[in-house]
Amino acid sequence: MNKLRARIAIEAFVQAVCVVFGYASAALSATLVAGALAAVPAAAGEVVDISSVEDLEKLLFMPAHALEIRLAPGEYHLSPRTGVDQSCGNCQEPDTLIGMTYGLHVRGDSVRIVGPADRSAVIHTHAGYGIYFDGCIDCAIENVSVTGGVRDEDGRATDAAIVVRDATVRIAGNRIFDNIGDSTVVAKTVVGIMGICGRENARMAIEGNEIVRNSWDGIALYRDASAVITGNVIDGVDKARGSRIGGGRGVAIGLTWNAFADVRGNLVKRYWKGIGVFVDAWGCVQENVIEDIVTWGIAYWDADKGKPAGFFEDNVIYGTGACGASITCAETSSPKLECRFVRNVLVKTAQDPKYDDPEYYCDQTALAVHAMPTGFVISDNLFYDNRRATEDLPSNDMQREEFMEKLRPVCERLARSPVLGRSDFVREFCPR
Repeated sequence: MNKLRARIAIEAFVQAVCVVFGYASAALSATLVAGALAAVPAAAGEVVDISSVEDLEKLLFMPAHALEIRLAPGEYHLSPRTGVDQSCGNCQEPDTLIGMTYGLHVRGDSVRIVGPADRSAVIHTHAGYGIYFDGCIDCAIENVSVTGGVRDEDGRATDAAIVVRDATVRIAGNRIFDNIGDSTVVAKTVVGIMGICGRENARMAIEGNEIVRNSWDGIALYRDASAVITGNVIDGVDKARGSRIGGGRGVAIGLTWNAFADVRGNLVKRYWKGIGVFVDAWGCVQENVIEDIVTWGIAYWDADKGKPAGFFEDNVIYGTGACGASITCAETSSPKLECRFVRNVLVKTAQDPKYDDPEYYCDQTALAVHAMPTGFVISDNLFYDNRRATEDLPSNDMQREEFMEKLRPVCERLARSPVLGRSDFVREFCPR
């Protein structure tokens, strides 16, 4: 199978599995989808041990083939280069040239960058596009710490610790942290630095990473990008918002334009906003814990122009300033596709009176339904101890005894996850 056919096959398989198995078996869906994106093994090739940044940069100066780079423990400070992004990832008109900087430009095929298991190889990118996988097929970065991003002057640049475009990449077991940027530049551009950004034709398996204290979205997927996003901890730490500089600004996980992702088993906390499916995006959002969020926990939004689709199942939304979840969409992207919000748990949402005016984000209640697409199913959700701004807004809160009884199977499932079991929600509501 050639590279183009491999990319097409993986994307088709991911979408088919999520649609078909999402209705029957979440565990089987996660296993098959993750296997699909990591299905093409790296070709046997050269293994190179690296202990200096000079050797690392020299090794990746040109496209590489069938190469495994093993980083020794230590600090690697990259020398950034300037470049031009040939398109704008998150603009209304994508055909726009954008000035940018990058740290490592990883190209070719079957290139694997691997750090020690304790992630003691720390790459300081000193750039907007920190580690830039561009036209890199069947590539990977694993067990590496990535930090020290610098915000580019042009706010349209999709700055992130790891940027993927025209590439299939496995991003697993990394620690992506403290990519904040200069406060004066971030204040001017508004946008900060993301953890991971998927651009055009990115196909990614994003698994088991810690994405901590970055100054914009934790994970963002834009046009023609798709990913399996499983078992990650995405923690903004500072809960920064608006013009305040710090970690947790933006959306913890955002799918925009026509992006697609299976978002499963992630712990999202201390962010401005939780998990969003926007415009024409498609998302399978299942079994995540979203807690201690400044505004909304989940948003399904057509932006007055798109037709998003997908389903939201078995998530926990705990402790939000604005509504727990918001549904704002006039119609589905396909009349054959059932969209749904079912078996979710919403606790202590809509807590901040600052957002009582729905002009901010959403009706200030646990589940704010502004426009419901045809066929969208809402059922079997658990509500407890939520706030609402006015008495005329809906409330489905249960008494504590009934809530705790129905919560038992949820607690059992969360306790089995080494990621979700660390949540504040589990500590508060799932005593062992």
